[in-house]
Amino acid sequence: MKKILGAILIGSVVLAVAASIIVRTFEDRLTKELVAQVSRLAIPAGWNQQADTVRREQFLCVSTNPCPSISWRWEAEAGEVVTAEDLVQIAPAADVTLTVDRLCEQPANNGGRAIMCIGRGVEDGYEYQLTLSRAAPGEPLQVSLYVSPVSTP
Repeated sequence: MKKILGAILIGSVVLAVAASIIVRTFEDRLTKELVAQVSRLAIPAGWNQQADTVRREQFLCVSTNPCPSISWRWEAEAGEVVTAEDLVQIAPAADVTLTVDRLCEQPANNGGRAIMCIGRGVEDGYEYQLTLSRAAPGEPLQVSLYVSPVSTP
């Protein structure tokens, strides 16, 4: 009887480990596919990457912390002007179509951090958001990218 229980216990452990490996392999594949897709965005060579965060796919993801998701940020070259059309042109290389909400201009009455414009698009079940902002007039432009699964109501 002890041998049967031992064999069942060992079999259960082996099954759990195998299932864990299979799930992790699937999760890693999903994350790598998303990173590969997003990496095809045509980011201008002169933009200096400031942040590079990838939240990998996990067995349990919640709406407040979706996965996989990507949050990248760049600083444009000093004095560079980025237009809504420039943001739109970044996306086609990754098969994404962005729609920009307005002209990318510093609001006239804003002396502090300002979001100048936001480009949004959806591709393969992921929402893309490319935000152009500036800490203050005369400061370099900040470009932030956030990609996450399409949220369902």
